Amino acid sequence: MIASNNYTMFGMHGTTERYSWATYHLFVLLSSVLGDSLILYATFQKDAFKLNTFIVTVIQHIAVSDLAYAVSSVLPAAVSLLADSWVLGDAMCYFRVYSGFFIYPAGMSFVAVLTTSKLLLLKYPIRCGNWTRRMARRICGLVFVPALIFPILFVVVDKDDVEFDYRIYTCIYLFNSLIWKKIRPVLSIVFLFLPNIVIVGTTIPTLKYLSAARKSARRVRGSVPCRELSLSLSLRSCTASLLYLTSLILSGKVS
Repeated sequence: MIASNNYTMFGMHGTTERYSWATYHLFVLLSSVLGDSLILYATFQKDAFKLNTFIVTVIQHIAVSDLAYAVSSVLPAAVSLLADSWVLGDAMCYFRVYSGFFIYPAGMSFVAVLTTSKLLLLKYPIRCGNWTRRMARRICGLVFVPALIFPILFVVVDKDDVEFDYRIYTCIYLFNSLIWKKIRPVLSIVFLFLPNIVIVGTTIPTLKYLSAARKSARRVRGSVPCRELSLSLSLRSCTASLLYLTSLILSGKVS
């Protein structure tokens, strides 16, 4: 049976507070399921998005990773809050921990791929305009490989170092082994900070480019090309996804 920390010290003893957090988690879950499902449905419709097929494919991967995280992490947390304990069994507890540390790094990397590819498409439209759906799938497939490092290390170091945490009402990995003190900071830089640096470093030049294009179009009483407007709208969607994923980390859902 999965162990847990001190309920008296860390648990939510007021039902109002607990049900409020459960409602919030259910709202996040419903928003993710509906939003990601609509994105996937729209991207699979012919000519629904006037974007490069490479970009559309990456957006699909982001939506799938977000949907998977919502089902595997947000839903169990909501159930635990309603039940005031972990009631989904040991297997689901392990699955929540292992999948969370796989899906989140992959999702962040997908966003980094998206923002980088948008910047390159804007700056080098002729050279990058022939990027294909197959190429996007290969790159996204490669992104999955390094994201497996956490689950693999969990198995190698201590596969049972898992418990239910009443502070966030979900299962977490404890990182009790001394080896984590050496490798965890490096992994955090590679899988958390580096993707954010890439995202910010590519988003800012893209926004500057689009802003300059709009000003230039206004001076000549024209309009920004549809391709650039589509990239701008997609970029806003990507930024919203990034803020959502980052909020999950900051709120403690991935520990």
